[in-house]
Amino acid sequence: MLDDIIRSYMYTQYNDDDNLRAFFTAYNSMAQGIYDWMVNANLPIFIGGYNTGDQLRWIAHGIYGVLPPVISSSDQQEIGPYNTFEFNQLAFNEYRAIDQSNQVVVSDDLFKRIMTWNFYKGDGFYFSIPWIKRRILRFLLGVNGTDILNDQRWSISIQFVDGGIVISIYKGRRRFTRSAIYNASAYNSRKYNQKDTAFVITEDFEFAIFFKQAMDSGLLHMPFYQSISVEIID
Repeated sequence: MLDDIIRSYMYTQYNDDDNLRAFFTAYNSMAQGIYDWMVNANLPIFIGGYNTGDQLRWIAHGIYGVLPPVISSSDQQEIGPYNTFEFNQLAFNEYRAIDQSNQVVVSDDLFKRIMTWNFYKGDGFYFSIPWIKRRILRFLLGVNGTDILNDQRWSISIQFVDGGIVISIYKGRRRFTRSAIYNASAYNSRKYNQKDTAFVITEDFEFAIFFKQAMDSGLLHMPFYQSISVEIID
């Protein structure tokens, strides 16, 4: 790629006009500045913290053909059992399911993570369990869509069930704190086989809920057409 633009010039008969010479000099200087910015901007590189806001959306639409998505999340509240609704709100022995949904425009960070998921080709084109786990961890931990070293993938579980896939994201692990082993506690102080556990947080997957919402909204491309459900275990 050239470092300099092809400069504009005047016809020879106008070389003695100081005003025209100043105009062409200013024009070439501005054009060179715009060209230098275009060369150094790396417009196709959307990851990282450089391209943000309207510029990011312009790049995403103009180069990649995508617009900032809207994430929708839905939840269902079931009322009917005792203490699930206010007095005189529901008839006796009646049951009702109330659907609740929210829609949010994604942030720049989340938008870049979604674009990295859909356009990153470094994992190859052959589906496997490590392949999908790497992509999930990159979404969860790659700030502004950047790539990460993700060789520790035990916190992601992939299960193939009838007609679909279940993705489980574990934010930690269970640790035994006390058990009912013989001679480890006073008589009649614990039940048979009783054990106490504590949940130890090992990964702060802040974007796990956004990954679930993006997957539920169909924003993350997958190489097959099967139902996918995401569960977050914490």
